[in-house]
Amino acid sequence: MHKPMKKLLLGAAMLLFAQVGFGQSVSDNAVIPVSVTLNSILRLTVTSGGNIQFVVNTIDQYTNGIANNDQYTSSFTVSSSRDFNVTMGAEDADFIGIETGATMPLVNLQYTMGGTGGGAIAGLQPLLDITAPETIVTLAAGGGLLYEILWELGTVAPSLLTQSLDADIYVTNVFLNLAPQ
Repeated sequence: MHKPMKKLLLGAAMLLFAQVGFGQSVSDNAVIPVSVTLNSILRLTVTSGGNIQFVVNTIDQYTNGIANNDQYTSSFTVSSSRDFNVTMGAEDADFIGIETGATMPLVNLQYTMGGTGGGAIAGLQPLLDITAPETIVTLAAGGGLLYEILWELGTVAPSLLTQSLDADIYVTNVFLNLAPQ
């Protein structure tokens, strides 16, 4: 080939490569890690009525019991990120007398549920011990749900009077347990 022809071919090849080089798009990649951490939220807070004390000091109270009023109401809130249950049970199988060690059956303490949280059991229920805890609330996840336990003593037969119980201060602890369904 002739020298001018070589130059022409070389020039054309350079133009072609230059055109291809400018015509290609430039791209680059980057990675952005994204993570989501969902912490399980299960909070139960007793807001009032954390210490209930019934004082029976009249024959009428021995015979008819003591009905609920604000003094005998326990309030608690639940916040849960999952569907949940709240169970309740007494620490002991019976109330235990502090001074005499005598016992009083738990069934003398009755309760109903109130509040605005929803999913609570209805009707008057006897307190059960922790070996057979009662499910008192079953509900879908939510926050700031308010519940009330309305306590009564001796309002269901047999009366405290017919049980002929020793004079004493009878106690037990009641446990509330919040758990996911």
